[in-house]
Amino acid sequence: MNDSPPVGRWHNESAFWPADPLCGAEILQLTGDLAIATNIYCEDPACSPGNRIAVFRSTTCDAAAPAELWISDIERWRSILIDRDASWVGAAPQAYGDRFFYPRFFESHWELREVCFSTLARRTVREFARETPRFHALGSASPDGRYLVTDERAADGRHDIFVLDTVDGGRQTIAGGADFFNPHPRFDRQTGDWVLVQHNRGYRFEDGIMRRVDPAIGVTLVLCRRDGSEQRTLPIARPFIPQGVSGHEAWVRGQPAFIYSTAPMDPPYDDGTRCGNLLLYRLGDDRPSVVADAPDLYFGHVSTSACGRYWCCDAWNWPHDGEDCCRCAPRIYVGDLVSKRFAAVCDVGGVWPRYENGHAHPYLGADNRHVVFTSTRTGIPQVFRATLPDGFLRQLAG
Repeated sequence: MNDSPPVGRWHNESAFWPADPLCGAEILQLTGDLAIATNIYCEDPACSPGNRIAVFRSTTCDAAAPAELWISDIERWRSILIDRDASWVGAAPQAYGDRFFYPRFFESHWELREVCFSTLARRTVREFARETPRFHALGSASPDGRYLVTDERAADGRHDIFVLDTVDGGRQTIAGGADFFNPHPRFDRQTGDWVLVQHNRGYRFEDGIMRRVDPAIGVTLVLCRRDGSEQRTLPIARPFIPQGVSGHEAWVRGQPAFIYSTAPMDPPYDDGTRCGNLLLYRLGDDRPSVVADAPDLYFGHVSTSACGRYWCCDAWNWPHDGEDCCRCAPRIYVGDLVSKRFAAVCDVGGVWPRYENGHAHPYLGADNRHVVFTSTRTGIPQVFRATLPDGFLRQLAG
């Protein structure tokens, strides 16, 4: 399909906020229209090498409703409307790449589209009949941008996780079942041969609610080959360790390893050296290791940097009282995978909404100078940038 220009034009809607006292990070509000704005997700940051990010805007809390796709330039403090009638449910970021894939809906059909961050050109990758089931996961694009992984829901409640070849249109199912809803599929950041998929063992998705039907097993992650030839169970949750996973995980660039957080209702994990709920698993290891020694902090939405050295995550005080501690706006932390040190960047601020497109989902910009996050501190979710002070990362390295 031929390339098309963006719908809108560049304009500035930024606003300055006081520096956060935790480390002196300068806070800049990037979006300001009277609509819910979200930076989508952090596991595969929708951020280009030039620090342009994808932002979805909507007037409803329903993440699956039609929305506007915008690109914000976090260096030049400006935004531009790319497309309308799009959806971040079914989108597929290329982590720190120049391409972003998203669905767009019409009366008679729907399309899978691609936008290039650097040129702003958009094109239609594939068209689908209206009755074709829509994608139900926030998916992932392979490092080379050729393959996408997402989820399709059947009428009987089954979810099929499949890889779509954007060049020849071929598709390959790599996992499936009634307990593969909300699968968080993620391509590895080495070759793109492997996909992590969330397996919600002991849960069912009914009437829009995740219901626990067997508390003894819990959620885990499975590793699938892109071509569907292999599926591995990983020793990262019960029965291998006493914890289940939260469903938030991110591959480390250039390594056969990923970071993930465990579930808030489980105790922190003790690996014999450190204790906490933010863990790293390297393929082939017998057990995971603790990334952040912090048994009284609960880490939630995790991301890893474009260079592969740092992690970024939101966190809550964790009283271990059997209740879900994620009921207030969290604090954002950045850590060093080599030194194992971490430090607070800023408070997210505002309230903590139940709807997903209002969550913080923090990640580092492509050059590690800024943290991008969503906050309700204005009353409705907007996208912000926290600039790390000089020397912040050097202090983590020691």
